[in-house]
Amino acid sequence: MKLKRGENILFIRILLLLILGNYSFSSFAQEKMITMGNCQMGWNAAINRRTGCIAFYQTYSGGKWNRIDFRKDRFAGPSWQNVKLFLKDAGKLLYEGSKDSVTYRIQYLIEKKHLVVRATMKNNSGQKVFFQKSRLILGVNSEMRSYPEWNNRFFPTLLRCEKTHCWGYFMSPLKRIFVIGVTEPVASYTIDYIHEGSFEWNWGHQIFTASLDLLHEGPLPLRHPQNLDFLNSCESKEWNIHMGEVATLSKVKKVLSEWLGAPMIEADRYTVGEGEHACLIIHSVHEIGMQMTNPLGKVKILLPRVTKSHLFRVDIPEKLLRNIGLYQIRVKDLSSGRLSEALLYRRPLFSWYMKKARDNVYAKRPIVSGSAESSYGFYAAFLARRYFPNSFEDYFLEDFFNRQVKLAFNTAKGIPLPTVSPQRVQNITTLIGQYTALWRATGDTSYLVTASKFGDYIASSAVQKEDGSYRSGRAHYTAVIYPAKSMLELAEAEKILAENDTVWHSRYKRHRQSADYAIHDLLKRRDRIETEGDLTFEDGMITCSALQLAMEGLLQQNAKKREEYTREAIYMMGKHTCLEQKLVPDARMNGATLRFWEALDVYFSPNQVMCSPHGWTAWKVYADYYLYLLTGKEVYLSDFMNTLGTCLQIMDKSGELRWGFIDDPFIRAQVFVPEFLGSVKGKKVEKIVGEQYLPMISGWFRPLNENRIVNFGDQGGAGDNTVYEIFKALEECALNKAYVIFDKRGKLSAWNCFATIEGGKIKIIPAETVIELVHLNLSKGCKVEILSGRQWINYFPGKGLKWVKIDK
Repeated sequence: MKLKRGENILFIRILLLLILGNYSFSSFAQEKMITMGNCQMGWNAAINRRTGCIAFYQTYSGGKWNRIDFRKDRFAGPSWQNVKLFLKDAGKLLYEGSKDSVTYRIQYLIEKKHLVVRATMKNNSGQKVFFQKSRLILGVNSEMRSYPEWNNRFFPTLLRCEKTHCWGYFMSPLKRIFVIGVTEPVASYTIDYIHEGSFEWNWGHQIFTASLDLLHEGPLPLRHPQNLDFLNSCESKEWNIHMGEVATLSKVKKVLSEWLGAPMIEADRYTVGEGEHACLIIHSVHEIGMQMTNPLGKVKILLPRVTKSHLFRVDIPEKLLRNIGLYQIRVKDLSSGRLSEALLYRRPLFSWYMKKARDNVYAKRPIVSGSAESSYGFYAAFLARRYFPNSFEDYFLEDFFNRQVKLAFNTAKGIPLPTVSPQRVQNITTLIGQYTALWRATGDTSYLVTASKFGDYIASSAVQKEDGSYRSGRAHYTAVIYPAKSMLELAEAEKILAENDTVWHSRYKRHRQSADYAIHDLLKRRDRIETEGDLTFEDGMITCSALQLAMEGLLQQNAKKREEYTREAIYMMGKHTCLEQKLVPDARMNGATLRFWEALDVYFSPNQVMCSPHGWTAWKVYADYYLYLLTGKEVYLSDFMNTLGTCLQIMDKSGELRWGFIDDPFIRAQVFVPEFLGSVKGKKVEKIVGEQYLPMISGWFRPLNENRIVNFGDQGGAGDNTVYEIFKALEECALNKAYVIFDKRGKLSAWNCFATIEGGKIKIIPAETVIELVHLNLSKGCKVEILSGRQWINYFPGKGLKWVKIDK
């Protein structure tokens, strides 16, 4: 076959690339591909010759290639949104296209054993051109529709714009990490949700991919580059997007600092309490300068010290973190000028949060309806009452709860009424948990009797099936909220009364066996389970399964079973890592889980935005808490404390409780607000929302008649009470507890207390009087003294893990 002149030149160029060894030319699925990289480099990428998009990226390990798939539809990438590119220069792997007098280019390069995508825009007109957005679709396939395919999908776990650069990563449930870094300022980014931008209510739990908005109109978060939304006449802008796989999370920031020449910040604690301090680690290839601005606006220069090559450390003592609020840390690379930011938070006492939570419940009364999400506030009210009695609020809320419950449930028989979505198992198990909490607060046994009746309903064949699972019809519901945990909470309460009472012993045994059976089913299923709504690898179904497995392990007397449940809970939380904000250097988000379809609960459009933290983030707190008690590994303790601190910031410094935090930097939204001051009805107003808290609506969006059932869509039907899960977790895991670790290196760490070593003994001062228990994790036996009131009390706990009850 005779080649034409142009074809002949292309053939020669491709042949030269083959000889050089870094590129190859082949055909996959009838699409001609250009492949970059090789085994010696440890990676390759297949580029679709026609579109210029990546078909897949691969890394070589263990003698085989492991793929990361990119999309092949309208979200294929890297690609300029709504701009068609053509192969401009095969030798340079350069693609080009034009639209509205602007030239767009994408070029593929190899640098430092990873892939670089160079994106370029040039304004060919004679005038300044403004852009609402100029979007580069990354194209990594993030769609997680079914098991086991979702194991090889990569969730957009973190994207972050700094003033001078941009970074982040995609992560799979198998803990593979695909890192993205841009050496130039990027205005913003977008998560490409299944219903992105739709102002209609749409159900869906899918994300297609993520995109970089290289240019974008404002307003944007102040950390982002500002006014990056235009090109001057004949101006060109270039962005170098580094991408490649990194083996572990611990290496991500190190690698990015090398790729980008930018400082990357880590903190051991993003939220600090009374007596606590923070340590910052900065990865940087050059010398750095640092400063910290406290909540009052006072600037303090920080002096980092070099600990090893390209690694700096700064310890921030408690005396510099005394003002409640956010502390802004800025780090500048003194060579490249690149600037990175982190936020730390000094919190109030845990008791303050618990009291204020009850105040919010009183001011924004929960409604018992066809959804547990609208009544969750009762948990916070009853749990606060146990520690901080307030006769007026407590008795009012107890009476209101009793009246509300009878609208939705037959309390004499312990069954739901047919008008309140009886198929939703979590409605009933949440009620069980609330009755149990009310019994603990009041000592009124009638509440526990009622809870037991509903426990019998859950344990009956109407809900619990032969395989042990709790089901709504055919749908698996054991990991929707946490029905087995609610049953265990009930059983543990019944156990207290069962010692000298055969009736209570029978109840305890029945409900404990039911919970054991349900959790054993989770053990067998692992992550092959379901979620309510749209099937996906979903935050809640994984954390709720993990926390119930870990709780069961903690209650096991049999060492072998305890180990088995612990192992499976660790496995589940390992897979969940791709849905956690572990690396974001921001106290408002660090540790939070990633949820993106909960905005429907507050009448916010579009209903798909990233809510992180959200009330359901607290499920992760339980899982980490139980795993720390099971394993003694500090990583679980620090993670649950950071996550809890992040969640608690949903309450502002005045004590006003908000619904959740929106992570997306720019959402053109319709926000539900009162029709007029004092109105119980609402209207939607257009707003730009980004990196901010959203208020609750249940305080003003009230039913016209509170003596009837209200459901979603009805006047007063709001699901924003999910935020109170945070305070339920606070009470169980931290309110009355302090933690001390003395490790093998002689390092002493403390949470919710002051701890020092004096004369070979550990001296502990609880942060507040509500603390009743201190958890000790000691590498060797030593004397411990704990201050109770004005008296020091001596303990000899020995080494290992042990709870110590403070003698008062």
